[in-house]
Amino acid sequence: MSTRIIIVVVLLFTTSAYAQSPHGRKFTLDCSYCHLPTGWNILRKDMKFDHNETPFKLTGQHTLLGCRSCHTSLVFSDASPDCNSCHEDVHHGSVGSNCSGCHSTTAWIIPNEILLHQRTRFPLVGAHQIADCSACHSGYSGLYFPPINVQCVNCHSNEYYATTSPNHVAAGFSTRCQECHNIADITWAASSFDHSFFPLVGGHNIQNCYACHTKGSDFKGLSTSCYSCHQKDYVATSNPSHTTLGFSTVCSACHTTNPGWKPATFSIHSNYYVLAGAHTSLTCDQCHNGNYASAPTTCYGCHKSDYDGTTNPAHAAAGFPTDCTQCHSQTAWTPSTFDHTSFFPLTGSHDVSCSTCHTNSANFSQFSCTAACHSEAETDPRHSDVRNYVYSPTSCYSCHANGRGGD
Repeated sequence: MSTRIIIVVVLLFTTSAYAQSPHGRKFTLDCSYCHLPTGWNILRKDMKFDHNETPFKLTGQHTLLGCRSCHTSLVFSDASPDCNSCHEDVHHGSVGSNCSGCHSTTAWIIPNEILLHQRTRFPLVGAHQIADCSACHSGYSGLYFPPINVQCVNCHSNEYYATTSPNHVAAGFSTRCQECHNIADITWAASSFDHSFFPLVGGHNIQNCYACHTKGSDFKGLSTSCYSCHQKDYVATSNPSHTTLGFSTVCSACHTTNPGWKPATFSIHSNYYVLAGAHTSLTCDQCHNGNYASAPTTCYGCHKSDYDGTTNPAHAAAGFPTDCTQCHSQTAWTPSTFDHTSFFPLTGSHDVSCSTCHTNSANFSQFSCTAACHSEAETDPRHSDVRNYVYSPTSCYSCHANGRGGD
């Protein structure tokens, strides 16, 4: 047989073999990957073909299946990667065709339905996490989950119409339950009511709605002004009298929502008495002693005991003015700012300590020019020509009121 004839026979045989392949024209792997030369029906135990190198990797339960479970014909490319091509859609198209969105190849059972639901347009929180699926999904028994209305009233209309305390229908409450109720809570209790538009804190933290909303009201239009609820408190207060003193009716200007109205922050104190210096660190009771209706507004009114008790110098005995600001500042009693010039200028040799002239520390109205400075032996010769001259402790001041000679 000539070489040309042999080549033709081989080509014809090869073409015939490929034409007869049960795996289709697109299958390009060598037969020896899977078959033995002893027969087509015998597959190799050490099959070289790796399904994970294809676009459809085998994981979970799929690794336990025989090839014909998915490849019903030997034309492998005919098999679809869609789950529904092998698995019946028990949800009847209600959740889409992507099984892997909820299920894994490990098992059909969903390990965490709550977590799965969090990826939907209605995440489950509060009481919804423990609710039975069928309570919302009427087709649950048939595994039919079409989209449902996510508005609260769609499921809770019975509760809305049945509630009488307060009567939601009569009050015209919104059917958007989340406007009043916290969906993260477990119950509908009033404690879960979202009152953030008017925070119920401090003294307002009350459980009885009717304390502010009178029975029969529609719960609408209630003023958020303190005075609208607390007018009686304002008028009845006498210590101090809010009406007499013309206090603002904006309660929050002085009070917080703390129970009992205390402590108050009287921001307009300067309208009545300016608090400066040491007065800024005082507590209210140190001046008012619990009586805010008749607190004195003069220094002496509060500091009479300091004035009377001071002995160095003795203010009362010396006849010092009771207007403390003439000598003292509000920062501290000492050092004082007593202006001696209005009595006698302390300049030159007269710039001495108080006790030099005021020898009686119990009475600074008394003084002596002669006690320590101007002796009679020194003074008499200088006044020999002065008519009616008398040497005495205060005689110098009679003629020399400004402290200078020759006056």
